[in-house]
Amino acid sequence: MSVSKDDLWKVFSLLMSVLVLPLAGWVWSTNIKVADLKNDLGDAEAVISVLEKKIVGSDDNAKQIIGIEKDIEYMKGSLGRIEVMITRKAGR
Repeated sequence: MSVSKDDLWKVFSLLMSVLVLPLAGWVWSTNIKVADLKNDLGDAEAVISVLEKKIVGSDDNAKQIIGIEKDIEYMKGSLGRIEVMITRKAGR
């Protein structure tokens, strides 16, 4: 029995189909997974953007609160000085 070029080509084609078809399926499923990851990344980026805006807003609120606390401390000091002045004048 002799092996012809046509027989070799058939064997080669069979081996290639045995290799290529599973690889094509793997590439297809990997492509779907990558697309899902891109969608998840887009969603995560949107959430991160919202959180960053909230952080900036809370930083502004914290600065305002610190400013109000400083104003209150200043007012307490001023009221304390006024109280001392009034009690001195009342005691004279």
